[in-house]
Amino acid sequence: MKILGLIGSYRKLGNTEVLVKEALVESQRLGAEVDILRLTDLRIEPCKGCMACVFRQEECRIPDDWRALRDRLVENDAVILGAPTYLLGSAGIIKMITDRNIAFQFGNLQHAGKPGAIIGVSGVRRWEPFALPMLNVFMLTCGFKIIDQVMFYAQGLGEILLDDSAMKTARKVGTNVFEAASKPAEKRNYVGEPGVCPVCHQNLFMIKNGTLECALCQAKAEFKKVNGETKLIFDPDSLKNHRWSEEALFEHFSLAVLPSRPRFLKNRDKIKKNTLKYRSFLTKKNCEH
Repeated sequence: MKILGLIGSYRKLGNTEVLVKEALVESQRLGAEVDILRLTDLRIEPCKGCMACVFRQEECRIPDDWRALRDRLVENDAVILGAPTYLLGSAGIIKMITDRNIAFQFGNLQHAGKPGAIIGVSGVRRWEPFALPMLNVFMLTCGFKIIDQVMFYAQGLGEILLDDSAMKTARKVGTNVFEAASKPAEKRNYVGEPGVCPVCHQNLFMIKNGTLECALCQAKAEFKKVNGETKLIFDPDSLKNHRWSEEALFEHFSLAVLPSRPRFLKNRDKIKKNTLKYRSFLTKKNCEH
């Protein structure tokens, strides 16, 4: 069994790296072959939005390290992802790679269903509302099944080492990933702290027409009185057919994404003609003083 640690921090031996490595130490102790990949050492370019990976099923044309990351994910049986929190959310490298993962969404994921765990690190409580959701999206777009996720709190470089409880929790993450990878895919269940959403275990919701909707997986819920107590009741259909279900992804691809190409090609000449007036508007030459 091979377990890969992904480190999304620019700090060497910072709290994120320490926690991911502590989890890997425990996985290794249990018998796994472990390795790390520092995401911040990769050269990752922004997604250009050309959609050749979607409409033409082509390899991503950008000559950087994204394909090397993809290959490492395929080679391993499980992943532990860690990243620090910058301004309410995860470090930018997480978003950069997530955008490129659109190339995964409409092909065959060779690592679909493999177990993954998330380690978030924040310096200050209540300043990390988008950190775990962003890490979730990274993992979900890669096709991994999240079986554990934890947010840790530490500010100084390596300060987490002074928190025995946190280090114990990190080791538990390593145990959970190892045990999940040892089971058949259908028996890999979520074992982390339960969030409000029963699908993605996040606490990030939007209000739409009086209904609560999980911003991450689109599970829907309403507040209802049950035996005199107000409870959040989730719609069972949305729990089954959430955003990341196989059926929902296929529907999104076939009904929302694929039809956009012939529609654009049909109107391309008209669009090109209508954009002429913008080509010279505020160009460098016109902006010179």
